[in-house]
Amino acid sequence: KRRLWLAAINRKEWQPSKYTRICSEHFLQGQKSDNPLSPNYVPSVFAHIKSPAKRRALGSLKKYEARQAMKKKKREESSRHEAARSLLNLSAEVSGSVFVADGEETEKEPANNDIIDNSKCDAMCQTELTSENIRSLQFECQQLRDKTFALQEKLNSDILEQKDLPELH
Repeated sequence: KRRLWLAAINRKEWQPSKYTRICSEHFLQGQKSDNPLSPNYVPSVFAHIKSPAKRRALGSLKKYEARQAMKKKKREESSRHEAARSLLNLSAEVSGSVFVADGEETEKEPANNDIIDNSKCDAMCQTELTSENIRSLQFECQQLRDKTFALQEKLNSDILEQKDLPELH
């Protein structure tokens, strides 16, 4: 990061010390970013940079913000779909019916020669948990999925820092 910053500053015969700082005015949004994919990761607003380059930098900032918004929207949509699926499954378990794709309900007809699929057995028959306990566990599971997704994104963008590691335990 430091090497990229020094290249962006572009001063000849200048050696910064450990006390050298850069003003927030040199970043597109007025503050630095720790995300290497962000245009604010490296300062880019300087007097020696021509106006077209600044416009390109602002364009890349807009693209970055649009990508981040799409990621957030996709994450929220996935979460909503998972919640809706869980509610449908829970509703089907309680009513004893199966929902068909077109929205009609059909009664379950047990067949003697059916193979039992453990992944499709409902928890209410196998445990003494109440539906409230199951909902609570499903909510906790969704929170953990969201946290895992967020940590995976951090890892993919090479930002996982030591302070984040205790959260994994």
